[in-house]
Amino acid sequence: MEYKDIGHIISADGLRIILVQGFPSPWGQAAKAMMEYKGLPYAVGAQQARGENTAIVNWAGVNSGPVVAWNDEPPLNRWDDILMLLEQLAPDKPLIPEEQAARVNFFGLAYTICGQLGFGWNRRLDGMHTAAKAGQAPGAFGEKYGYNEQDGELAMKRSITFLKYLTTILQSQAKQGSNYLIGDTLTAVDFYWAAFSNLALIQSAEECPLDPAIRARFERVKPEVAAAVDPILIEHRDRIMRTHFKIPMEL
Repeated sequence: MEYKDIGHIISADGLRIILVQGFPSPWGQAAKAMMEYKGLPYAVGAQQARGENTAIVNWAGVNSGPVVAWNDEPPLNRWDDILMLLEQLAPDKPLIPEEQAARVNFFGLAYTICGQLGFGWNRRLDGMHTAAKAGQAPGAFGEKYGYNEQDGELAMKRSITFLKYLTTILQSQAKQGSNYLIGDTLTAVDFYWAAFSNLALIQSAEECPLDPAIRARFERVKPEVAAAVDPILIEHRDRIMRTHFKIPMEL
C-alpha cells in the first residue's frame, strides 16, 4: 500500500481515505476492507498517531482517522457516514440489510461496536482509565473520547458484557447454519467485528505486522477481558479477515 502526500489526497478527485499509519485502527481498517470488497478504487494518506496533522485538521476539521472523501464533497469521519457513502458508491454489493427487522438489528449492533460508548470506545476508555489510575493524564486522547472517571470505571465491564453478547449471537447463528452476524449474508458488522476484535485479542505478528512497541500496547489486555473472548469470536474474525481483508494487514 502506497501512502500519498496529504496535499494530493486533499486535492484529488475520486475516493480517498486517511488511515492512522502503523496502527490497526479498527474504524479505518474496516472502512478500507469494505472499499476493497466493493471494488472501489481509492487513494490513501497517512495520519500520524498523536501528531498535529495540521493539513488534515484544516481540511477535515478532525485530527482523527479515518477520514474519507469523495470528489469535492465534504470529508467524512464518522463510521456511519462513511458506510452510507460506500453504499451509495457501490449499491450492487450492499453491506446493510434491506429487510426492516434485520436493518434495525444491523444498526443497533454496528453502533454497539463502533459508536460512542460502544466496544471500541470502551476499549479506549479502559486503557485510559488504567493509565489515569497510575497517574498518567488522559490528555488530548482523553478529550477525544470524552474520558471521565465514571465511564472509565465502567469500560471493562461494558467490554466484557459486549463480548459475551456477541458470543451468544454467533452461537445462535451457527446453529442456524450461518457464518455471519446477521442473517445469512455478509454485512458491514462482520467487517466491524473483524477489525475491532484486535482490541481484545490482537492478530498474530504475521497477519498484523506491528512495530513491537505498538504490539505491546495491544497485548496489554486485562485478564478479565481476555477470558471473555470466546473462541467463536476469533473464528469469525479469522474467517472474515482471511476472506475479505488484505493479509498481512496493510498498516
